[in-house]
Amino acid sequence: MAAFNSQGKQVFIGDQVSIIATVVSTAPFGSTVPSGQALVTSGTSLTTATFVHEGADANAVEHSNDATHPALSFNGGKNYGAAGDACNPLGTVVAISGAGNTASLSVVLVTSGLTITVPAGATTSASPTAGTQ
Repeated sequence: MAAFNSQGKQVFIGDQVSIIATVVSTAPFGSTVPSGQALVTSGTSLTTATFVHEGADANAVEHSNDATHPALSFNGGKNYGAAGDACNPLGTVVAISGAGNTASLSVVLVTSGLTITVPAGATTSASPTAGTQ
């Protein structure tokens, strides 16, 4: 059986994905606030597990430029990072384990190159050719 994203589309190795996530906490980077290198801990609604990514690994809605939003996003350096902020880390699927929307995807993130693991059902396609291999 195959892995399926939140839209019910099959996910393949090499697909670009956007992860549907919520910020749990953020650690500012050095003395530069806000920063694309701030370390953001995020989670998805499909599991209690969290993962860490850099601010610039994710798209996010712009928030106030203040100490509670110390991360800068991939999409134009928008401030985010307070607990509860929505964010969408971006990356490429490099491995799949399991099946269905709970299959585990190993994803290499777009800016930092970190590899994280998320459930397939917590992703959407970020590639116009996803599912057409």
